[in-house]
Amino acid sequence: MKYPNLDLSKMAFFLGRVMARNLALAVCITLAGAGCAKKQIRAGMPFDLDKVFTGLPSLVRESWKEKGIRLAKEKQFDQAIQAFMEHVAEEPEDFFGFNGIAVCYKNTGDHSNAMKNYERALEFAESPEDKAKVLANIGNLYFTTGKPQAALGYYKEAAAEFDKNPLYLVFIARTFVVLNDYDRARKVLTSAEEMHKDLEKYERDEDKGLGSYLMAYCYLALDQEEKVFQHLENALRASPEKYKSRIQSDISDEKSLLYTLKDDPQLKKVLKKYSAFSAASRSNKN
Repeated sequence: MKYPNLDLSKMAFFLGRVMARNLALAVCITLAGAGCAKKQIRAGMPFDLDKVFTGLPSLVRESWKEKGIRLAKEKQFDQAIQAFMEHVAEEPEDFFGFNGIAVCYKNTGDHSNAMKNYERALEFAESPEDKAKVLANIGNLYFTTGKPQAALGYYKEAAAEFDKNPLYLVFIARTFVVLNDYDRARKVLTSAEEMHKDLEKYERDEDKGLGSYLMAYCYLALDQEEKVFQHLENALRASPEKYKSRIQSDISDEKSLLYTLKDDPQLKKVLKKYSAFSAASRSNKN
């Protein structure tokens, strides 16, 4: 059938406008419906779509090594040991894994297994810095078990292996103090003082302030009071919360050398100063 009077271009234009209007109307209806649905979910459903999509778990899996480190920091040492064991199963020649296992065993009081794993860590440590870390850890194990003479040998090896870290000299000085060899302690402290600026560079985050605190302990044994408070302040500055509580614990313990400072007005002044400092730090974090 023919329609001689039909203008096809006008009809196409007309149909196009109708379709565009209907499409816009459909989009509006859809958006309005979505808004209503969202409101209904918020009113009646036990979850909110906004929160569902922003609360998705990370797709990045925590490695066994990372898990071991985290658990050790949380003082969940048995679980940390298992995580580090999984790590060394994946990387059987990684000194870090064996060192981590050893540290955890030491903290649980299992010194035999700690030593076995330190020896494995030492076997696989390649750099002088890593070897020195393990040697110092073995020294610490002997020191905490009341064997300072054995500890001294490992501390000296650590200092010889990596002489850039003054913390090993501080360990040596502390051991000389325990052995009542004050002349040697004084000489070693003099060397440590020359490198003191490097302490923070080599101390781990969880050990910040340790070298300064031990230096204060040594200087107290040597009756150098000015140095004592200088290094106590350095320790408090590095980690206020940790060393404020440690000082308070030590001055309450009659077996501790710091017990002699229990009523010292200068120490009270220092503690008061860093109590305010740590309180301000906590409020800034919040």
